Amino acid sequence: MQQKMNSLMEEYPINFGELAEKLGVSKQTLTRKIKGSTDWTYSEIILLTELFNIEDPQSFFFDIK
Repeated sequence: MQQKMNSLMEEYPINFGELAEKLGVSKQTLTRKIKGSTDWTYSEIILLTELFNIEDPQSFFFDIK
């Protein structure tokens, strides 16, 4: 997840602090979510999907094999 998010943030014009603000979380919480130690909420997944034009949120956010 961390690598995926870093790639998206390089591709789209948004920095870490701005993303945390849009999600309504602190930078520390966003770090935990990106590292996988805290789960994303449904509303955060929807917002990120829209913000970054993620076509397949299920495969992006969940390790499905």
